Amino acid sequence: MDYLFRSGQRVFQLLDTSRSGSEFNQLGEMGSDSSFITNVLNPTLNVTNSISLDPGLINSTCSYLCLDKEGWFPASAVISDITPCFLDGVVLTLPSLLIIFFGSFQIKNLLEKRAVPCRTDWHFWTKLSLVALQIVFTIATAIINAADSSAFLHDVHFLGPSLNTVALGVAFALHYIEHFRSRIPTGSLLFFWLSSIIALFVNFLVLTRNHYHEYSLGGYLLASSRFLNACIIFFLEYVISKSRSDYENLVDEDDSPMDQADVFSRIFFLWMTDLMKKGYDSYLTEEDLPSLPKENETHRSAEKLDKNWTAQLANKGKEPSLFWAIAKSFGGPFLVGGFYKIVHDILAFVNPQLLRLLIKFVNEYTFRVPEESIPISNGFMIAIGMFVVSLLQTAVLHQYFQRAFDTGMRVRAGLTSAVYHKALKLSNEGRSSCTGEGKMSGTGDIINLMSVDTQRLSDISSNLFTIVSGPFQLILCLVSLHELLGNSMWAGVFIMVVMIPFNSYIAKYQKTLQKVQMGNKDQRTRLTSEMLTNVKSLKLYGWEAPFMDRLNHVRNDKELTTLKKIGVFSAVTNFLWSCAPFLVSCSTFGIFVLTQDTPLTTDIVFPALTLFNLLGFPLAVIPMVITGVIEASVSTGRLRTFFLADELQTDAIVREEKAVRIGDESVKVEHATFLWERSNAFKTALTGINFVANKGDLSCIVGKVGSGKSSFLKAILGDLYRAEGKVTVRGKVAYVSQVPWIMNDTVKENILFGARFDASFYEKTIHACALIDDLAILPDGDETQVGEKGISLSGGQKARLSLARAVYARADIYLLDDPLSAVDEHVGHHIIENVLGQNGLLKTKCKILATNSITVLSHADQLTMISEGKIVESGTYDYVMESKSALYNLIKEFGKARAQRSPDATATDTATDISSASSAIIDTLDESENEPKDIFDMETVTRQLTTQTLRRASIASFKKSSLVQHDDETRKTRQSKEFSEKGKVKWDVYKEYAKACNLWTVMLFLIMLLTSTATSVAGNVWLKHWAEVNSREGGNPHVLMYLGVYFALGVGSSFLTVCQTLILWIFCAIHSAKELHNRMLNSVMRAPMSFFETTPLGRILNRFSNDMFKVDEVLARVFSQFFSNSVKVMFTIMVISSSTPAFLLVIGPLLVLYIYFQRYYLRTSRELKRVDSVTKSPIYAHFQETLGGLSTIRAYNQESRFNFINESRLDLNLKAYFPSISANRWLAVRLEFIGSFIILAAAGLSIVSLKNNAITPGLVGLAMSYALQITQSLNWIVRMTVEVETNIVSVERILEYSDLPSEAPVIVENNRPPAAWPTSGHIIFNKYSTRYRPELDLVLKGIDLDIKPREKIGIVGRTGAGKSSLTLALFRIIESSAGNIDIDNIDISKIGLSDLRHKLSIIPQDSQAFEGSIRDNLDPQGTHDDTDLWHVLELSHLKNHVQENMEGGLDAIVMEGGSNLSVGQRQLMCLARALLTPSNILVLDEATAAVDVETDKILQETIRSEFKERTILTIAHRLNTILDSDRIVVLSAGEVAEFDTPTNLLKNKESLFYSLCNQAGFTNNDETTELNN
Repeated sequence: MDYLFRSGQRVFQLLDTSRSGSEFNQLGEMGSDSSFITNVLNPTLNVTNSISLDPGLINSTCSYLCLDKEGWFPASAVISDITPCFLDGVVLTLPSLLIIFFGSFQIKNLLEKRAVPCRTDWHFWTKLSLVALQIVFTIATAIINAADSSAFLHDVHFLGPSLNTVALGVAFALHYIEHFRSRIPTGSLLFFWLSSIIALFVNFLVLTRNHYHEYSLGGYLLASSRFLNACIIFFLEYVISKSRSDYENLVDEDDSPMDQADVFSRIFFLWMTDLMKKGYDSYLTEEDLPSLPKENETHRSAEKLDKNWTAQLANKGKEPSLFWAIAKSFGGPFLVGGFYKIVHDILAFVNPQLLRLLIKFVNEYTFRVPEESIPISNGFMIAIGMFVVSLLQTAVLHQYFQRAFDTGMRVRAGLTSAVYHKALKLSNEGRSSCTGEGKMSGTGDIINLMSVDTQRLSDISSNLFTIVSGPFQLILCLVSLHELLGNSMWAGVFIMVVMIPFNSYIAKYQKTLQKVQMGNKDQRTRLTSEMLTNVKSLKLYGWEAPFMDRLNHVRNDKELTTLKKIGVFSAVTNFLWSCAPFLVSCSTFGIFVLTQDTPLTTDIVFPALTLFNLLGFPLAVIPMVITGVIEASVSTGRLRTFFLADELQTDAIVREEKAVRIGDESVKVEHATFLWERSNAFKTALTGINFVANKGDLSCIVGKVGSGKSSFLKAILGDLYRAEGKVTVRGKVAYVSQVPWIMNDTVKENILFGARFDASFYEKTIHACALIDDLAILPDGDETQVGEKGISLSGGQKARLSLARAVYARADIYLLDDPLSAVDEHVGHHIIENVLGQNGLLKTKCKILATNSITVLSHADQLTMISEGKIVESGTYDYVMESKSALYNLIKEFGKARAQRSPDATATDTATDISSASSAIIDTLDESENEPKDIFDMETVTRQLTTQTLRRASIASFKKSSLVQHDDETRKTRQSKEFSEKGKVKWDVYKEYAKACNLWTVMLFLIMLLTSTATSVAGNVWLKHWAEVNSREGGNPHVLMYLGVYFALGVGSSFLTVCQTLILWIFCAIHSAKELHNRMLNSVMRAPMSFFETTPLGRILNRFSNDMFKVDEVLARVFSQFFSNSVKVMFTIMVISSSTPAFLLVIGPLLVLYIYFQRYYLRTSRELKRVDSVTKSPIYAHFQETLGGLSTIRAYNQESRFNFINESRLDLNLKAYFPSISANRWLAVRLEFIGSFIILAAAGLSIVSLKNNAITPGLVGLAMSYALQITQSLNWIVRMTVEVETNIVSVERILEYSDLPSEAPVIVENNRPPAAWPTSGHIIFNKYSTRYRPELDLVLKGIDLDIKPREKIGIVGRTGAGKSSLTLALFRIIESSAGNIDIDNIDISKIGLSDLRHKLSIIPQDSQAFEGSIRDNLDPQGTHDDTDLWHVLELSHLKNHVQENMEGGLDAIVMEGGSNLSVGQRQLMCLARALLTPSNILVLDEATAAVDVETDKILQETIRSEFKERTILTIAHRLNTILDSDRIVVLSAGEVAEFDTPTNLLKNKESLFYSLCNQAGFTNNDETTELNN
């Protein structure tokens, strides 16, 4: 370097014009150095011919550290190369500064990490040795330069290598520390060595070009060695991975590939390549998905959001802001991404400047004079510059997108987790206010918050920074336009300012529409959820049609109507924003040509046009983002309202240490009043309660229907608001709800409920709860999957399973809400003695039992009667019997049939529930499996029980969810995984979607799109023609003509855009949304019950919520953008090819590569999206299941475990979603590189064409202005192709549910029964057999029954005998496999289901009430008048409750699931429905199990009187309800075992019926005498 420095200095001395001419002649003295004359002097002299050197300027650039006359200028005028100071002081020093600054921080960060054991092998020592050698080389270079310098301490040629030596010292330390504390190469080192290689290579080239080896061979070899050594070190650092210890390999297995990716891998998304290859070679499954990056795990996002939301709540002076909580939680990485976006935006405005230079070059080259020489290489340099800028844009843009999508994913995960966490704590009042509309928030509403609202906030994250970068782009654009067009550009600014109020109004109205739309969505989702939950009742009542009409009203008349309004306003918005760039350009050009003499030439028009196109992007995206922000703000408001909703009262109960001694107080309630809600005129649940329950005591709570028994237990749980008084609870609580809450899991997991498995106590529990025989007959024993809500179990089994869960919990206090109502009386006796009694498992525990069973009262230590929310009587059993009170009368009247059991009860006392078994699973067993088994045959039991030991239910032992089933493949009840298509989405799906959109309107949309794009291109071609005319004429002739045509083409294009948007939304999107929803709804509601028994409700709801949302609002928009960008690219290629036909030779291979990349990617992306969709369903299913069991979860203090399950299911979904969005980046980076090559090819070929004069500046400008857009268009095509491919999966999933197997026809027109049928109620079963599904065994076998008109038939049998199957067969819920059923001489299999089910009445065991009014619940079809409705309410003893406690009479509101009615009241509602149906056949499935005995007696009398002229089939749990039947059917293993009168059956002591009555205590002499009488 010093050689160059001193030679250059001498030349400057000679060139200094202040010296004498004789000194200039001294150049000849240097003639002996021929190499210098050749390589330095001659280029210098050539430069001086065209460049005038100012010695004052040169001297002023010399600084204290640079002794060279040229100073720090990059380009040397002496040696036609880089100046020595710039080379040593900038090029070679910059990497050193970077490693010193960033490397020091990296060392600090690594030292804070824990060291991991790793090997120090050849790779480690070789790398350190080479770094040390590089230090030696650098020191040697510094010494050589110091020797050649007179003032080396002030010379950059010495100081530069010295600084580099320090940098290498930092690098050496970093290499050493990195080996022990980082599993990947650090970014500082990789960038340092890469930039060092580039700098040293430049240094090597400069030295080689200037023959430095002839001056100093040692220095030249030293420079060469430094370069080669740096290359080897970089190769060792980046290409060859360090050897890993077993520990590191073990850790790496659980790490995400992104966590192990180095900086280059992150920039170019190389870490995704392995997954892309795997996805290309085979179909991806959940097991193929890599782990989630640590920062993206749900629990981290949830913790951050919870911390910041809590801080917002703690800020008393301000309203809590959910937006700021989200911003503080996730805003950091998002702002880093925003920095990349700003860099991208700046680079985007470099290319228009380069385009202007290119057009100027083309102008100068085309119109140059023959003797003028303009190097064509100047044009190529500009083309290369445009190519490099485009590459840099790609690199930074996708770093922004990656961070933006990561932020969106974290927002969704954090908010979803927060919604779930909040739902676990919501109070009754909170649920009624959390929608912000003052109405009860049902399951559907909260699921909408979790699915739609959180997704909207996630989606807006990808474009939210446009709010900042959009105005920034506008400012850059306007500044660039001002430089180009002067003050004329203010006309464009004026146009944009004028448009602001229009858009403000539209935005405000759109926000209103969005709020309305979200309310509509909530209503639809809530109604859909209710219909699916109660689908069995709807089928039994034949109410599918009225409920579908109600749903279609909400869907079509409300939701889609609002969506149509949104579409119209979207079209208006698009018109304004599509007009904006054109109006800006038109007004600007118009003002320019009218006010200035300068001609509007190509070098002004096309850079301006490019800037206008850049202006168009923010103007087009900003309204979309504003719409998204409006939607997000609505969603944020809804979520905020939900998060601020009232929670359970934290001090409702006082928890203390558990009671130790028998007789100590465990529960104490003092002067307490409890409210359902604090608002709404104080909905009081209980008043003035004083109650004490002691350890070891059984306290029974009795009272009529709706008196407040269940409310009392909920008050002790803390579910009600305590207005006054005090509640003290000592110890842990276990709770059995009146409606058993069963998880969609195995029997065993339902019992364990997160507790450690104890085989000994587990067996005691199932024995005490009378589950031994059930486990013996269940297909997989206690590993049987019970289905959603325990659908595969009978009512009695569910009750005992819920009780077993409580018993196994080994709590201190047991709150039992009438678990005995669903079981047989003999099973009830067994439970009393083995669980509740003095010798039961819970004998030392405090037990509070709300019950309608009189039998259990004699075992109670304390009796309490509640009436109208007050305790009216309380005392011990003996005290009550002595007091002759109302409670005494109750016991005396209804307790006389109570069985007295001896201590030596026989083994048969353990017989299980004889209630109905509605499951197909139970009925698949062989006949032998259904036989009762001796409970002491423990070998049989042991075979059915698993003995796996689970760890205690602590957070550390929770396991992540998985879709993959690792169960034994032979398990009969193994939960099936959600079906997912494989491979490319079939063209039939696209065809079906097009049909749903209406093919003619789709064609019209495409025609409009092509026409509008062609018109837009025509406008630019016209502008090019105008500019060329101006260039030729040297002025602006015919201004009005050219401007008028340009204006007409622009307005025409915008108008056609509006038309296509209106067609898209109104005639395509809404038409398809309506069509697909109707098809799916009809198909699902017509599906047989077997579909609902085998399909989780969350899976179906996911189709109606998430997938339907995609069809409603996403898919049409995505198709529109895909077609728009595809057409734009097609026209771009046409324009470029028309100017440079050779471009077709380049575009061919590039498009082949483009399509290859796209297809390579689509295989992976498609499967990732499918896994994403499939993994969403368990989230909603689990959430819905949780909402149904909130009281149980809270009672057992299981909130943390259920939160963990929710987070693990979210993580499972994110494992599919994260690689899905990363795959987009992987592809986009590669395809945008292709776009950059298109720019290079278009520019390069245009320059090549100049030699033949085959192209004009106008054509170059037009072609390049389009080429510069192609990268963006290609990127959008990629994104929209992916979005089309992935979102069309939603249509595929909807179509799957639109073609489900259907039940029999609703009406058979040519075979309809008479209007008055059935007239007598004569039922005949003719050798009838049936099964639940074709692949399962028969559940009823050759049933022969002849039930006479108006006969009262009782149906009994053990669990699995087929009792419920018989009633389901009567309603054709299951169809005949052989034989038939005749009712009044009509074969019911030949008539329509509607005709059959509307002519039969049933009171089902599972009482259901629907959201709506009392009127809707009784008569949804509206066929009865008010008089009839009040009459049946009176007969069912509901009239007083409706008139006194519910506002609105028949229009009084019933909450979702009938939550504002007790279970008994809901059962009375079912009775009222049956009374309203004028059928001569009535089926009772334990119709009064949930009501108190007094009400039961009155209802039985009502049934006997009101239905005396009807044929009645009664399935009995309480044998006393069927003892007065005309005949009894005893079923066993699906066959009729006995069919005779009760008297005859009881005479035969060998009969099954006698054994059942004997176990229940109905075979004493008094009873037999009564029966005989």
